[in-house]
Amino acid sequence: MAIVNNDFHEILTGRHSVRRFDPSVKISRDEMKEMLEETTTIRSKAIFSDDKEHRLLLRKEWDSEKPTAMVIMINPNTADTVNFDMTTMLVLNNVSRLGFGSVNIVNLYSRIMEKLDLRFNGDDELIDDEADEIIQQYAAMSDAIIIAWGTIGKNTLRVRERQKYLLELIKQHAGKMYQIGKNACRPLTPAVRREWVLEPYEMEEAE
Repeated sequence: MAIVNNDFHEILTGRHSVRRFDPSVKISRDEMKEMLEETTTIRSKAIFSDDKEHRLLLRKEWDSEKPTAMVIMINPNTADTVNFDMTTMLVLNNVSRLGFGSVNIVNLYSRIMEKLDLRFNGDDELIDDEADEIIQQYAAMSDAIIIAWGTIGKNTLRVRERQKYLLELIKQHAGKMYQIGKNACRPLTPAVRREWVLEPYEMEEAE
């Protein structure tokens, strides 16, 4: 397991300061600039597998006096302690607007890839041996846990079983679990991209 920490001040305001973003997501230059300007001094930490094929945690902190959110998504893409992808930018801006001062980003699957591919990878290839332990550890340290994996489990039994297993691991924190909107929307969902409305997460929805 490899841990990377960075403290940095400079966030560029040009469009290309986000090195990679989902081309299917349409976002104006002004909106991108606003997102970047709202990002202040951020302390960063990332935990990777030794081979760097998996990211187990991405932590960002900008105000240690405020509560911490954990956000659980599908799989990590390109973001690390220096480079932000579009999803990470949206997470940071929205949790900040909700009054949090830090965020722990974890995923159902820890393998770093552009898009989750279940056809060619078994779960042993998609989930690092230490991933669930990290999720449990940081769930206990977080003041709120936000489910943000969208509807991927509704039509995919394999993913649904993974969701159920992970929720079982952190069920003792059910009282502080929330979702984005009614469907545990993903941060890139256009309807919630600019503003998250958190709803209590009902554990039975994963059954």
